[in-house]
Amino acid sequence: MPENVKSKKDTFRERFSKRYPDINMEDEESYYGAGNDLLDKYDGYEESAEKMRERISNSPIFAEMIVAAGKQDDFDPIVWMVQNKGLDLKAIAEDEQYAQKLADAHSSYLEKLAKQDEIEKQMSENMPASIETVRAKATEMGLTDEQTEEVIGKLYAVMDDLIVGKIDPSMFEMMAKGMNYDTAVTQAKEEGIAQGLNTKVNDTLRDISGKQERNGGRQSPVAPVKTKRKPRIPFVDEDEEGME
Repeated sequence: MPENVKSKKDTFRERFSKRYPDINMEDEESYYGAGNDLLDKYDGYEESAEKMRERISNSPIFAEMIVAAGKQDDFDPIVWMVQNKGLDLKAIAEDEQYAQKLADAHSSYLEKLAKQDEIEKQMSENMPASIETVRAKATEMGLTDEQTEEVIGKLYAVMDDLIVGKIDPSMFEMMAKGMNYDTAVTQAKEEGIAQGLNTKVNDTLRDISGKQERNGGRQSPVAPVKTKRKPRIPFVDEDEEGME
């Protein structure tokens, strides 16, 4: 290969870095994560294109319209239908059944428009307060502004994916772990407490055993100097009695 010709690997890495300038290509998790995102998008485009091809193949008129639209910047489908397919707008208006279909379609459009307006209204009211609480939580967690923006961007990406029916397994895993977080912490604390108590008991038993000085053979232990009566320790005293 000539020196001035780039290898396919170098060409790919150069194109990849232009598309994802913030990705550290030496970090495999980030690198392959971005690569998977790119493949997911490609799969989505491929699926949409396949559906479009099926619809075009089932409707010759639609296929002609798509071709015509690709050749004209100010393409108007109604004008095209009148010019090329003899669409009779007067006959459509006089057809009661078809006119009802158009009226229903227009009503559906108005309903969608009203819902969209309501959603936009709620968004404008809720977003400022939401951003404020999120930034407060980010400060509490010690996140930088860049990290905060990255997380918010991920949230928007998840929302966009859900709209088109996509669920990222890594986001699912994160949500599942988050939902079990309190339980996991409680369990860890309980295990830690149990382990600590067990260690303390074992240390106490070893300490007690070390203080029990005995003579050689099976003789009884040397009587200690009389002090206050030591409280009886369950299990330990029984074991010592069995050893005498």
